[in-house]
Amino acid sequence: MCSAPSAAPGPAADGAVDARQRIIGAAIDLVGTDGSRAATVRRVADAAAVSPALVMHHFGSKAGLLAACDEAVMSTVGRAVDALSAADREAGFVDLLTAESAGPAVCYIGRVLHDGGDNGRQWFDGMIDLTREGMAALAASGRARPADDPQMQAVLLLAMDLGVVLLRQHVERYLGAALTDDDVTTRWTVTELDLLTNGVLVDPTNETPTGADDE
Repeated sequence: MCSAPSAAPGPAADGAVDARQRIIGAAIDLVGTDGSRAATVRRVADAAAVSPALVMHHFGSKAGLLAACDEAVMSTVGRAVDALSAADREAGFVDLLTAESAGPAVCYIGRVLHDGGDNGRQWFDGMIDLTREGMAALAASGRARPADDPQMQAVLLLAMDLGVVLLRQHVERYLGAALTDDDVTTRWTVTELDLLTNGVLVDPTNETPTGADDE
């Protein structure tokens, strides 16, 4: 097929691209909030202010729409990770939640993981691999202690952050603020860093007896 000469997109092309992006954005928001089963073609269409027929025109099916969402989320998270890395910052869930445009993508990932299925398994395996690679890099640089069980370490670290995202509605109700609020993300970062750095339990055998310093 011959390609058309390069030209600036006209109003119709701009409108089609805009509608497609609105549909994907609406689907990502719905999946992140209510899960993929609840993100029906009609609900997505209503949220994007388009007709169900237009959703089908662009994506062919709900599966096609969700595949486009996966691609968009991966692209968004990838850009956010690159931006955080360029600024010499970590790229954990809390950091991604506050990165520009990445918050809904993180919630989408969390909900897809919760829903399970082949898509959820693929996302989980990918996140586990990234977590293990990240911790191995920190250990190699001397910023983290090498793990005795890297597999379980990755599972627990991922579960700790994912749990906050998956329980978002309850967490936000309990805290009285959105996860993306600056105060909440600051508290999350500081507290998680303290847990990972200093731990929680105290070894009573290391405690200095009362009055020992006075002898």
